[in-house]
Amino acid sequence: MRFYISHSIRGKYGKDATHTQMKANCDAIIAIADQLREIFSVAEFYVPAEHEFPPVGYFLRKGYLTPEQALEIDCEIISECDAMIVYVPEGDVLQGGRKIEWDYAFEHGIPVFIFVTIEQAISWITHQILRA
Repeated sequence: MRFYISHSIRGKYGKDATHTQMKANCDAIIAIADQLREIFSVAEFYVPAEHEFPPVGYFLRKGYLTPEQALEIDCEIISECDAMIVYVPEGDVLQGGRKIEWDYAFEHGIPVFIFVTIEQAISWITHQILRA
C-alpha cells in the first residue's frame, strides 16, 4: 500500500514562517515517517517534506512554481496513493495546504485520517493494511 503523509511546512506561522521554522516542521514529519517505515515495511510513504529542500522550496522561492501549482502536483500524487494520513499536531489546526489535500482526498474517495500522535497513525495504517 502507498500512503501520502500530509503535513504543514509553514504551519501556524503562515506566510511569515522562517526557513528555520519550515525546516523544523519538515524534520519533524520526516522523523515520524522514518518510524512508520520501520514498522510498516510492506507500505510505501510519500512525504512532501522529503522533497522540500531544495527542489520544491527552491522553485517556490525563485517564483518558478506557485504554492497553488505545488499543491496541484501534490494532489496528483495523492491520487496515486491508496490512502492519506494528515499530521495535525497538538495546538495546530487543519488549514492551508493540508486542508486542500484533505478536501481532495475526501472528494476523490481516498481514505484519509487525521492524526495527532504516531500511535494514532500506526493504528489507522494497521487497519488499512489489514483491509487490503
